[in-house]
Amino acid sequence: MYEGERRRINRLSGFPSNVAQALLLEYAGRSACATLEYVSLALSKFLMDCSSACGYVNMHMITIENDAYRVGIREAGAELCSFQSKATGQEWIWQADPAVWGSSAPILFPIVGFLKDGKTRIGDQDYEISKHGVLRNRACEVIDHQADQVTVRFTSDEETLKIYPYAFEVDVCFSLEGSAVSVDYQIRNTGSDPMLFSLGSHPAIALDLETSTLTDYSIQFEQPESLDLYGLDDTLLVQKRAGYLTEETAIELTGSIFEDDALIFKDVRSRRVSLHHAQQGRLLEMYLRDAPHLAFWAKPGAPFVCIEPWFTYNDAPDSTGVFAEKPGVMTLGSEEMFGSGYSLRIL
Repeated sequence: MYEGERRRINRLSGFPSNVAQALLLEYAGRSACATLEYVSLALSKFLMDCSSACGYVNMHMITIENDAYRVGIREAGAELCSFQSKATGQEWIWQADPAVWGSSAPILFPIVGFLKDGKTRIGDQDYEISKHGVLRNRACEVIDHQADQVTVRFTSDEETLKIYPYAFEVDVCFSLEGSAVSVDYQIRNTGSDPMLFSLGSHPAIALDLETSTLTDYSIQFEQPESLDLYGLDDTLLVQKRAGYLTEETAIELTGSIFEDDALIFKDVRSRRVSLHHAQQGRLLEMYLRDAPHLAFWAKPGAPFVCIEPWFTYNDAPDSTGVFAEKPGVMTLGSEEMFGSGYSLRIL
């Protein structure tokens, strides 16, 4: 009688069949006036609303773990969505509350941010690539899965070719070693023509605002930085303040620091930045690898901060709109590969 409903719950949640069946019967039993079909539809909506959270209620979350930590990766977009201590249960990744910001760590390819007028010219044609590129929320394929490591793959198809005219494979490897999770990208041009692309990462680190305040937190650089501040005017990159940092090593978080959107810095010297707490000291370190630019962002007052290593950035008002002339765009020949990534380490 309820086989179709059980299959729907099983498909949407990722629960084993017997768990989906028990859940369906439990909720039906609590609602004597409801048909199984009604209960199934209500549960389906609930599970879809919760699908951005990285607990067991999740649409196809991939997990890896070692003795001390467990990591979750959402198949939709291959977003890092959980980095949790087994001993304490502490979660270090923002849980993608859709009422605040429904992502946790989108992969930005082949652009970062917005294009001027929402389009770019490649060859003799204009292409409309949406904010942050073509991988966000796309399904990926698991090509290798071990206890503490998993590699997933994105492959170009007819839909991506309509907005980005290159054949590609993007492999993303997530691996755990001790208290560090590494995210490694391998981008391959599978077409015959040279491929133009860029790359960025957007992980959101969870902040404990139940026992702390935003002003308890700061971002610390590995070495003193002298940097101009860039930000967004509508969707385009503009300089906000020259000399924002002058041989300084920290940016203090406040409730208003992100009221004008992201803080964007070009050509950062530090290869490591850390999240620091006024009483607890350094909590987490990000290794930026070879990404030259760095952004920080959050919804104002929200309990997370994004630390974002970028190879490029939003178009500026004077952008020509030609993709090959966009700062940070790289070229891969046919069958050539490009590798980069970042890591997060709990201190």
